[in-house]
Amino acid sequence: MELQLKHSNVFTRNYDALNDTTKRFVINQGGSRSSKTYSLCQLLIVYSLQNNNKVISIVRKSLPSLKATIMRDFFEVMRGLNLYDEKKHNKTENIYSFSNGSVVEFFSLDDSQKVRGRKRDILLCNEANELEYEEFLQLNMRTTFKVFCDFNPSDTEHFLYDLAEKEDSVLIHSTYKDNPFLEKEIIKQIEELILTDKDYYNIYALGIPSKSTHTIYNHQKIFLNKDKPEGIVDTILGIDFGYQHPTALIRCDFTTNNEVYVTELLYESYLTSSDLIPRIKEILDREGLSYSTTMVGDYSRPEIITELNRNGFNCVNANKSVKEGIDAVKSKILYIHCDSINLLKEFKNYKWKSTKDDKLLDEPIKMWDDGMDAMRYSILHYKNNNVTTGSWSFDTFSF
Repeated sequence: MELQLKHSNVFTRNYDALNDTTKRFVINQGGSRSSKTYSLCQLLIVYSLQNNNKVISIVRKSLPSLKATIMRDFFEVMRGLNLYDEKKHNKTENIYSFSNGSVVEFFSLDDSQKVRGRKRDILLCNEANELEYEEFLQLNMRTTFKVFCDFNPSDTEHFLYDLAEKEDSVLIHSTYKDNPFLEKEIIKQIEELILTDKDYYNIYALGIPSKSTHTIYNHQKIFLNKDKPEGIVDTILGIDFGYQHPTALIRCDFTTNNEVYVTELLYESYLTSSDLIPRIKEILDREGLSYSTTMVGDYSRPEIITELNRNGFNCVNANKSVKEGIDAVKSKILYIHCDSINLLKEFKNYKWKSTKDDKLLDEPIKMWDDGMDAMRYSILHYKNNNVTTGSWSFDTFSF
């Protein structure tokens, strides 16, 4: 059987690395829309068809992100090649089985049984800069043949940079210019990043690390479950609604010491209101929170707020003043839960706009802000409803 595959040079370079017996690690570092993830899906499909009884694992930090990105790409490629057979797709276990006995399995890093489970022939770590080194080691130890990683270099320091320099590694750098299938409008948007922010341009257009000097928040610290204090005086949830952009639900726990402990509860795209309501119920039950817990939402989606309240939640309109909200966040001693992966990534990338001559403007860039907005709604709501004002006092004096 012959397969005609329309592909970019990124596929070709990865195919050569796959067949290079001197290389174990194939590191795909690139900018946005460079075709690296799509090309890797094509590569693993070709490998599965050419080799019998192989196991390929595709992993990402969280399952919602995995499903919304590379899993979607993989099956889009399969359907485009007329290879997809629904009978061979175990949607419960997220496994696709080929007729020759090869399988492709998808799992997230929160599934510890699969991380430490059976061996595989090939591993693909999607958005590999989300992984901790220990997680990567566990996956690597159970991979017999080849390890592929893809990522945007939004971190200035990461074990992937060191890994790419090893003798048995190959670094495949790609940008949008390596993708011949991009529409002109997409190319224009990527190239115009230079007008918005040079750091974004370096990372997402050129695919190179860039240390930002424009980051909005720099005072946050990480906390573990054991670090959270007993004396929480209020809990407020912030929610920013999205569809293609993720819907972000952020928990903020406030103390009397001007501290706020922030935890990402939901960060997922393509959720309708009918999807969202049972998810929030499940999350609040898991967190031990009452449905009457104050939830502060974006009033530009009044129909979702109404639907939430009809289902027993206590969702109120947010004050969307960006500058006031940022000042409120900066006024707090801020702790972010260690497992809030998407929120922590947003902290690294949430920045002020700047002019061509690098002068900072008093306005954030509208990127990497879904969790930031939800957190801001919650903290500003708490501040505005817990203001202590001066009052008159009267005493009686004898004379």
